[in-house]
Amino acid sequence: MNKKILFPLAAILIATPFSARSQGLKLSTTALSFNGSSGNISSQPITITVTSSRPVTIRSVSFSNSAFFFPPFSLPVTLPNGQSFTGPVSARPQGTAQTGKLTIGSDAGTYTISLSETGTIKPAVSHSVSLTWKAPSTNSDGIDSYQVNRAVSGSTQYSVVGTTTAASTAFTDTSVSSGKTYVYAVRSVDDTGKASTASNTVTLAIP
Repeated sequence: MNKKILFPLAAILIATPFSARSQGLKLSTTALSFNGSSGNISSQPITITVTSSRPVTIRSVSFSNSAFFFPPFSLPVTLPNGQSFTGPVSARPQGTAQTGKLTIGSDAGTYTISLSETGTIKPAVSHSVSLTWKAPSTNSDGIDSYQVNRAVSGSTQYSVVGTTTAASTAFTDTSVSSGKTYVYAVRSVDDTGKASTASNTVTLAIP
């Protein structure tokens, strides 16, 4: 006589519990690469999708390198099951190539995205002009100070960019701009504040 063995339904349910279903977040990518070769900020989207059967709360978003960033938004934020959120990750080029990591913390776990920025920017170059001159051979005892005047090449409008004492016949102009050409002249000033006629001029181009 053949006997049939029947497995209880309860045993089957325990063997395949509902918790075995996928629960958490799915990211649209695990790595983002940027190339802001123009030196400008560039952005790429990422999409976060809730794959669980319940809502997921995102509690933290952090970057290991400040060259990468998100637009400001408030946390925590709860996404219903099946819902997606898309936002831009941005990269700001630096003097050297950059790498980093975006970490997303949620009640369903921690997720990371690797980040890289291969574009670089040239550091700002500062320029200065150093001027020297000789004291007048006559009436130098009446000199109280010197006045350094500057005009943009092609202009007759001079402005005073610095002064020195009578004992100093040198001046450094740190307010010049790249790509411009300047014309300099020096005047001596007596103790009454009267300025002499201008010296000969010197023209200098700033790289």
